[in-house]
Amino acid sequence: MKLKLVEGEQVVIRTRAHHRALLPALINFLITVAVMSFLLGYISRADQPEFIEHYHHIGVFIIWAAGLLALAFGSLKPALSWANRLTYLTTHRLVQKNLLGAAQPTVVPLGLLSEVRLKASRLQSMSAAGDLVLLHGAYGQHQRTRLNNMPDAAHFQTVVAEELSEYRRNVAAQYAQQAPAPGGYGDAHYA
Repeated sequence: MKLKLVEGEQVVIRTRAHHRALLPALINFLITVAVMSFLLGYISRADQPEFIEHYHHIGVFIIWAAGLLALAFGSLKPALSWANRLTYLTTHRLVQKNLLGAAQPTVVPLGLLSEVRLKASRLQSMSAAGDLVLLHGAYGQHQRTRLNNMPDAAHFQTVVAEELSEYRRNVAAQYAQQAPAPGGYGDAHYA
């Protein structure tokens, strides 16, 4: 599902989490396949005791069931959620949403954004990724939103700062055009 834009809003950046976020899913896949292969080979040996040979089919079923569950929840689910989650930076807001599914998007209007911090672990900094922490809110009610594993995080932080300053300039220009002259009472009305 595409992002719906308001009049005058344009998408500046569209991205998803860094592919480094798929590393735990890949490790889970490799370990699960290796353990399943070992266990299936071990249980299929000809020199097994009679008890194991008699219940061989149940053992194979349990190994396959446990392996498929581990693959589904440890590899497939994280990979699908990575592919499904997109982050948009527009001229008016920052949005993180799913392409499919009913999860509510995370929306941070640029007008409420006060600070963008970059936090990167050593592993993230090797791949130029990082987490962006957004401080936003109004009237003393501030909250933090974390955008995890953003690719090229330093550049993304710079672009967010540029868009924020451009947004504030546009709002100030609109306000200056609509505001009455200092000391005045607005437009003159004659009867």
